[in-house]
Amino acid sequence: MREKTFQLALLVLFGLTLLMFVDVLFSANEVILSQSGTDLSSQFVYWREFGFSQLSQGNLALWNPHIFSGMPYFGGFQSALLYPPNWLYLVLPLATAINVSIALHVFLAGLFIYLWTFQRGLHPAACLLSSTLFMFSGPYFLHISAGHLPNLCAMVWAPLLFLAMDGLLEERSLNWCLLGMFAITMQILAGHPQYVFYTAIAAGLYAGLRLIKAKQRPLLVLGFGSMYVGAAALAAVQLLAGLEAAGESVRSSGISYAFAAMFSFPPENFLTLLVPGFFGGMSHYWGRWYLWEMSLFIGVIGFVLAVSGAVRGSRELRLSSVSMTLILSVLALGTYTPLFNLLYRSVPGFDMFRGNSKFIFLVAMFSVMLAGIGLDNLLHDPPWRQRLGNLLSFAGLSVGAVGLWIYISAASGLAGTWGQLMSAVAATGESYLPLASYQDQAFVNGAGVFAAKGVLLCSAACLLFSLLLRRTRVTPRAVYLVPLLAVLEMFTFAISNRPTFDLEETRLPLIQQFYEANPGDYRVSLPPNPNSAISTGAQDIWGHDPGVLKRYAEFMTFTQGKNPESASQYLELSRIHPLFGMLRGRYVFFSEGGREGFEEIPSPLSHLELIQDWVLIGERDRIFSTMNNSSFDPRQLVILETAPDPAPVKTDRPGTATITEKGTDYLVVEARLSAPAILLITDSYSKGWRAVALPGSVQQDYDLLPANYTLRAVPLGAGNHHLRIEYAPAGYRIGKWISVVSLSLYAAILGWRWRGKKGQEKWRRSTLSPY
Repeated sequence: MREKTFQLALLVLFGLTLLMFVDVLFSANEVILSQSGTDLSSQFVYWREFGFSQLSQGNLALWNPHIFSGMPYFGGFQSALLYPPNWLYLVLPLATAINVSIALHVFLAGLFIYLWTFQRGLHPAACLLSSTLFMFSGPYFLHISAGHLPNLCAMVWAPLLFLAMDGLLEERSLNWCLLGMFAITMQILAGHPQYVFYTAIAAGLYAGLRLIKAKQRPLLVLGFGSMYVGAAALAAVQLLAGLEAAGESVRSSGISYAFAAMFSFPPENFLTLLVPGFFGGMSHYWGRWYLWEMSLFIGVIGFVLAVSGAVRGSRELRLSSVSMTLILSVLALGTYTPLFNLLYRSVPGFDMFRGNSKFIFLVAMFSVMLAGIGLDNLLHDPPWRQRLGNLLSFAGLSVGAVGLWIYISAASGLAGTWGQLMSAVAATGESYLPLASYQDQAFVNGAGVFAAKGVLLCSAACLLFSLLLRRTRVTPRAVYLVPLLAVLEMFTFAISNRPTFDLEETRLPLIQQFYEANPGDYRVSLPPNPNSAISTGAQDIWGHDPGVLKRYAEFMTFTQGKNPESASQYLELSRIHPLFGMLRGRYVFFSEGGREGFEEIPSPLSHLELIQDWVLIGERDRIFSTMNNSSFDPRQLVILETAPDPAPVKTDRPGTATITEKGTDYLVVEARLSAPAILLITDSYSKGWRAVALPGSVQQDYDLLPANYTLRAVPLGAGNHHLRIEYAPAGYRIGKWISVVSLSLYAAILGWRWRGKKGQEKWRRSTLSPY
């Protein structure tokens, strides 16, 4: 019976997913799920295309040479090259792979919630309700519109982790530890460490709550801990490479309080629990921050059931979920509570990320668990159905009156309280809507009408739910229409927030033609979309990614006349600095007054330069001051932070250096020198780069040093050199072997457990057989 129930649930969840995305999945055009201009079209289209095209050629790209004059790629986490579901990109066209990946993870979100709620003993109908509420909820589904591929992938593994934790609490079995390890490993590999961090915090809190009345606490603590230790070992190759890259990134020393405080969940947005469009829709959102991280919508019916579950559900089931919902809601509020300052100052990790509102996906998880508990109770408690129906009638009429008041006020053009509310939001400075929109009376009135319609829909949902509950007095089985009504509500919400764009919009044919007409090993600045260099094979001096190297970000911030201490991934290149030529910068794209084109940067350096003069400066600001001097010529002088060995010797004929072979992560260089010199490589410096002697080289050991603060330098002696300059960070090299050994051990334990279970089943059948 359980097997058939599970099969039916799988069929329902698969059918809902297919129905949601069928037109996109089987489209003859290259349409992609997401809103144009968001992260998918500006970043992940290019990242997925680059990483998996390289992987299909047998190259695990550790370095991305196309943006920021080069930066770590694999270690940036969001590359997600080792995340198994992403291997779809190896066999499917890019647009299809993106859409299938999104649909797959929406399905998995529902499936894992189903398994978790079923483990807690809820009725199958309640499990299906919770599943659909979560997979189509605001905290999860709206990230499709934002194009947040790693977010969508990382979130789905959290319910599987909590399933493993609950399983271990009920049965002291190694199997649950193995499942927890798997869930955490997948979340790490999915590519969004912030969700891993927040899920770990939630898991720690949940474990603490559940352990209060548990027996064998030390054993359970060991089991919970083994899940994270095992996952860290399995994902060590990604984890250690990522931590090493993060240690050199612009966020390596933490982020400012103001930056960390951004994207906290605004208290007023709790209204989105009932009215998802109260602050506008995706295209005209006027609330604080971005709607896709500020919506808690799990459906009006879902919310009512969650409240019902919190009040009337089984005490054993509801207490932990109620507690987690409240605690996580406070964490999501971030800077809007005094707690955030304490966490930022005292708890490692909170000073590395912004966007505490991401906690709302965990709030949604425990809320839909409560909704399932509420329905489970409703199915077995007829008197409560009638009482709840009466309460909903009153609530529906009251909410409807508020909706009519907002509608009449807005439609009549009376500003009143509604206008004051919008002005208060604008005054916070935390909205991305232009200030002029808040001063446009037509927009204010339209926003009020839109919100009023949402409030009236909330009222209608309450009244319809009330009628349905009243009907159960006559037809008790009508209660099974409740989850159906909730699914219909959430499906409607989701499909109305499911935009698409054409893949062709991310292609820049005119710029591609320019590159083809002007070939060469140089860099450009393409401010509208620097990441497009990845798909065109070009190289941009800037980009769009939080993992930009700190040294490089500080240098570029300095070129724009700003304080290097304020360096971040967000920098508008408002002026062309002469030092752009030092980065091999050759062209800067401009678009003004209806004109578009490229402005040439004079005298860019080559990829390799042999420099005979050097100066030793160890302080960043002194280096920048020296380079800012009009007499500084990067062709003649290189600034080093440690003395070179061997030291250069000036001569009239320094020699030659050429690149004979190159890939994403390496260069093979041949050089002939009559006297020692510095080989300057005009690519970004990172500690993971090293120079290795190849056969036939006069020099056996090479140092790779930072040059001009942000480039690379290799001191060369006189003679013939043959060397390989490669990106091989220690975290990747060490983590690779830890992961290989751990994966082998994990597979061996799985095989042992499977054979043991199979043997037990055979023994059980033989002992029960009458023959």
